[in-house]
Amino acid sequence: MRSKKIIKLNTAILLALLFLFSLAATALTADFQLVYVVQRGDSLSEIASSYNISTDKLREINDITSSQNLRAGEELIIPDPEGQDPGRNFNQRLFSREEDFSLNFTQQYAVRINPEGEAPEIDDIADDELISYHVSPGDTLYDIAREFNTSIGVLEALNNLNNGALRAGETITVPVRNLSQRQALSRSLSSEELDLLARAIYGEARGEPYTGQVAVGAVIINRVLSPDFPDSIEGVIYQSGQFTPVQDGSIYLEADSSARNAARDALNGKDPTGGALFFYNPDKATDREWTSRREVLVTIGNHVFMK
Repeated sequence: MRSKKIIKLNTAILLALLFLFSLAATALTADFQLVYVVQRGDSLSEIASSYNISTDKLREINDITSSQNLRAGEELIIPDPEGQDPGRNFNQRLFSREEDFSLNFTQQYAVRINPEGEAPEIDDIADDELISYHVSPGDTLYDIAREFNTSIGVLEALNNLNNGALRAGETITVPVRNLSQRQALSRSLSSEELDLLARAIYGEARGEPYTGQVAVGAVIINRVLSPDFPDSIEGVIYQSGQFTPVQDGSIYLEADSSARNAARDALNGKDPTGGALFFYNPDKATDREWTSRREVLVTIGNHVFMK
């Protein structure tokens, strides 16, 4: 590899890291993952040779096909050639006394190698391919990039991040062009929205079998993803005249663990209804005319699910 591909650490950042490391209470070593930013003129074989790994291994860990070309600014995960933790090896190279300077965290951090400061192309990302992500405690740019099948560089460019630091509770913009609609929704949902979904399930389906609770959650998710309904959990649930818990006030009851688990399962793609947008209880429904115009998909417990 050309000599320009040497890790360059800003002195001020390094001093700040050393100060933080010295505050660590234990000798735990943080888990680092080496991430290489492709430079102009790079070849896959050259990068692989530089890190003493095979080209096939580099392709495998980064899901690169034989016909795929590298683009400047994209990022490659560099596996450790010895089958050991690359973070520990990096930590040992960076500090002469590892026992004095270690992170007291269990998260994985990225050591991003970008010798020439290559930036990714983001101008071709359309507005409808972007969503807002709510940062949770422990989130890192590396984790979020992996979750959304994008790169740290893209996240930094979209959010004008210079030091990669994230704060729990803040909102950042992330691309979802490589995700399905359901995946994008599940990854962008805030804890408050998840709680609202669980409370709606609890209000509608407490006492129903667990599959029926997941089914109610799936109907709400299907509506969010449908162009015929509001495009948010809150918008769907509070749409006028749609859900009984909103009308009778049970939406404000605390959801139990079963409803919360059902909400997560529905968000993660479980749909026992096969795509239903409506449901009703035949023993309680007073207006049956509208049901005759709908296709019945399945009956679960006391609820009939339709589209």
